Amino acid sequence: MFPLKKLTLVLLFGLITLAACSTKSTSQSTPATATQPPRPTVAVPTAVPTPSSPSDSILWDDLQVTMDQLEITNEYVTDFGSTRTPPAGTKFLWVHVQLKNIGQVEMEIPVFEHYSILYAGAEIKPIYGHRNGYVDYTTLGTTISPSQELDGWLRFDIPVAAELREMYFVFLPESVQIGSTLSSPNYPYSNKPTYVWKCGQ
Repeated sequence: MFPLKKLTLVLLFGLITLAACSTKSTSQSTPATATQPPRPTVAVPTAVPTPSSPSDSILWDDLQVTMDQLEITNEYVTDFGSTRTPPAGTKFLWVHVQLKNIGQVEMEIPVFEHYSILYAGAEIKPIYGHRNGYVDYTTLGTTISPSQELDGWLRFDIPVAAELREMYFVFLPESVQIGSTLSSPNYPYSNKPTYVWKCGQ
């Protein structure tokens, strides 16, 4: 009788262990709910502003800005009488800008880094020119009084193959760069004010 009781106990213990293991494995096989990572936000480029034509004026606050002339040269004479030639593979583009304060208070003149030329997916910034007989934009000072008008020239070193009809002149009153990943012809303009002129037809 004793061995039969022992056998029964062993079987009972085995069934309990089997049931416990089965329950444990069932609970382990239940899939955990996965937390979805947040979706990355995709930056959509802002639409290209409609470009103005040369001699058109734009208004930013009370500052009227006009781009009215462009010239391309292969060399120029500086204010100091020396002749300057462009770096290899480039030529000089000169852009004439007129400013007028139509408001009632003095305004700051935008520094020349607030202007750009766009060409073939690249943003080209102006550099010092000081061409003899031409007012350099960098010499205009820092402020413009009510009703005052000022004008000056900006110099850009552009690729020798560039043509006016392929370029845009840009005024960025609150920024110094269009974007970090330029992709012609859809430049990723920022949400800051951006004014664009065609350089040619």
